[in-house]
Amino acid sequence: MGRDLQRLGKGRAARHAGGLTMIAAISLMRRQDALDLNRFRRHWLDVHGPLVCAFPELRRYVQCHVVDSVAANEEGLTLRADGFPILYFDHDADRLRAHHSPEMAACNIDSRQFIGAVSRVIADVDGDLRANHGRFSLLEIWPEGVAPAARPVVYRVREQGAAPNSVIPLLPIVVGAMTQTWFDSLVDLECGAAAMGDSASARFVVEEHWFNPRHGPARPGHP
Repeated sequence: MGRDLQRLGKGRAARHAGGLTMIAAISLMRRQDALDLNRFRRHWLDVHGPLVCAFPELRRYVQCHVVDSVAANEEGLTLRADGFPILYFDHDADRLRAHHSPEMAACNIDSRQFIGAVSRVIADVDGDLRANHGRFSLLEIWPEGVAPAARPVVYRVREQGAAPNSVIPLLPIVVGAMTQTWFDSLVDLECGAAAMGDSASARFVVEEHWFNPRHGPARPGHP
């Protein structure tokens, strides 16, 4: 399924809630086999997250931790992804500066401590990111050749491949597009997903942990 680089064409310019264009760098992560889920989450939150916050030009940063839910489907469970960090930048130049920075090099070293496989997606953000984000969101991965359903945000993939300058093995998941829908509670999410009906997407229920770049974890309700 995997390939070193997947180019699927650009989407149109995107906006976050403030009306500025945004580019997303999304990682699809699977934890190391020897690491239990709790240790994976604690290291990602407490050690790795603050390292990412030091990236230059980083606009927004959220860790999306996959949680058990009846809203997940078989397609999502089969892919065995444990988390999706999403890094937002205003411009490609900002993103490239971050990806070639000493701070990124430090993250790549730390990634060897808890990540078993990873795939990096660069995408245009089509839609308005939720400003007063909820604690839970529904992330959907859409296969190539399938138009994603209408959702609050569509991540239109430009390219996909291994994490830059990293020795972590490539996670063999091909992404045609990704979408995200926010909810205020897990109950709201599960009811909302049921109302959406079946789709061709792989569905993941994630708990969101927002960070303030250059600082650390954000207070609840503050991106």
